[in-house]
This record gives sequence, structure tokens and C-alpha cells, in this order.
Amino acid sequence: MKAMTASNLRSAYGGESMAHMRYGTWADIAEEEGFPTVARIFRAIAFAETVHANNHFKELKNESGAHEVVAGGVFGVGTTSENLQGGIDGETFEINEMYPAYLEVAKLQNEKGAQKSMEWALSAEKIHASMYEKAKQEVDAGNDVQMGPIQVCDNCGYTHEGDAPDKCPICGVKKERFKEFA
Repeated sequence: MKAMTASNLRSAYGGESMAHMRYGTWADIAEEEGFPTVARIFRAIAFAETVHANNHFKELKNESGAHEVVAGGVFGVGTTSENLQGGIDGETFEINEMYPAYLEVAKLQNEKGAQKSMEWALSAEKIHASMYEKAKQEVDAGNDVQMGPIQVCDNCGYTHEGDAPDKCPICGVKKERFKEFA
């Protein structure tokens, strides 16, 4: 694998790994503050971020050794509203800056597996930002968000409210591969 694509995958892996941990912490805070559905959203998206990190890591299968990793991460523990804004900010950065730039490098370097992993993550991050925005509007009005079961594809991280689709619209796996957060 070309060095720049490998470096970008390592950074994406680091960022997705931190997001997983951060969202778990923020889920606990939402639960404590009386927002159980927001907590469920954080936990579902944390699972999706783990899927993204695992996909990036698997693409690095032929890379070994220690590496310094530069990965953007939102830090801080605040109220549920503040934490949702942190989620929005992090997902928006990935959507508008990180993944588009990383994808262009992977395309330039003809790294097909890295492209797929990054495209899958980018598609899911758009849904995550939207879920966080919906939740923040409700929390800011003093309400927990109303949301049905959340389904996450364990292959690509696609995240969906409602019943699992028969086939993942991003990667094509069957509905049995979805993990439900109800």
C-alpha cells in the first residue's frame, strides 16, 4: 500500500476508535441526564464507528510496526446537548474534510480497498450527523428524541432508523447482518 493512503487509513482508524470511546462515555451521560433515546443513538453510532475502524484496520493488513498517528478528535465531557454538538462537529469534519481528502489520495494511488472502506464510512457519517442534529433539537427543547429501533450494518456501519432493510444499501449484505439498538 502506498505510504500516504496507509497513513490516512491509520489516522481514520484512530479517529473512528476515539469516536467509539467518546460516544460510549456520552451515552452514559445522556442516560444519567434522562435522555435514554439519545443514549441509544450514541451507543448505536459508537458501534458503527467500531465497524469503520475495523474496516480501516483490515485494509492495513500488510502494514506492520509502530506508527505515530495523527487523528482528529473532539475532546471534553459536557451536557448531553454539548456532547451532541461535539458529535455533530466530529461527523461534519469527517464528511466535509477528512474523508473527501483521504478518498482523493486513495483514488490517486489506486488503492481500491481503502477507497471502499472510506466510502462506506463517509456514507454512514452523513446519517450519523443527521441523527445527532435531530436529537440535539429535541434535547435543546428539553425533550428526549423520539426514534424507533436503530439498525447498524456490521459490515459497513450503515445506520438506519426502523426495521432493517432486506439488503444494506451501502454494501449489499443481508438484513441478518444488522445489529439492532432498541
